[in-house]
Amino acid sequence: MNYNQLVYFSTLAHIEHYTKAAEILGISQPSLSHAISNLEDELGIYLFEKQGRNVRLTRYGKIYLSYVDAALDELEKGNKQMNRFSDIESGTIRFGCISSASPSVSAIISKYMEKHSAINFIFEQSTTQKLLEGLANETYDMVFCHKLNDYDAVEFIPIVERDIVLKVYKGHPLEVYDEVSLKQLAEYPLITYNRQAGARPYIDKMFIQRSIKPYIRCQVGEDLAAASLVAEKAGAAVVVDHSIFNIYDFKTIRIKDADIKVPMNLAVMKNSFLAGAAQEFKKFIIASKNLF
Repeated sequence: MNYNQLVYFSTLAHIEHYTKAAEILGISQPSLSHAISNLEDELGIYLFEKQGRNVRLTRYGKIYLSYVDAALDELEKGNKQMNRFSDIESGTIRFGCISSASPSVSAIISKYMEKHSAINFIFEQSTTQKLLEGLANETYDMVFCHKLNDYDAVEFIPIVERDIVLKVYKGHPLEVYDEVSLKQLAEYPLITYNRQAGARPYIDKMFIQRSIKPYIRCQVGEDLAAASLVAEKAGAAVVVDHSIFNIYDFKTIRIKDADIKVPMNLAVMKNSFLAGAAQEFKKFIIASKNLF
């Protein structure tokens, strides 16, 4: 059986007249008769019986109609839901980002919603590792994060690059400098990202290239944790420069031999379908690089 047969059966069952039902369906009466006959042959049971010029459902046809109407109703609900997904001006976009990018991403979302007021967002913050795991299991449509090489099925679209800098509290010995060398940093306890964070490989590479082994006292999963530790004077932080650190009165010191920049990426699954609204928001982000 197919969808048309079920629609034909339901229409005839409610109209109880072949000619009128065929007119409503926009098909010929022989075509309707043929479709119903094939359906009865497939089911192995009569669904209708003649009553003068009309037809009426058999006892079995009444039972079958309850299932068919319920199925068609659910299919109609599904069709409406799919239409909402494909509509670029409605629906829900599931978006995640690392906490350090939250101020920029929040501004982007707010600006997008000014012109797309019917769009809803599910917006969450997490670590790069967890965001990419969520992307892979379809928790998110897209995420904004660093790149991890273990995710070959993910497309990483570079949006902006950030410098690696040193953040120090007031009174730290290095506060008197506007820039420091990596060799100077090796003399002090440092705070930086753990190895699950997307920025950590870039920081490691920076030291390895100059054969310098830093004293890393604390490792964190995200920038707010690093900022809190610096505020408590646990050490100076070697981090990616983000506006999120501006909530504290830290001094930002340039690392003069740190010529590595950390790219921030919009990440989407390579072979995953994005609904219309999500596709449009993806285009908007790529076109709005200057806002990051």
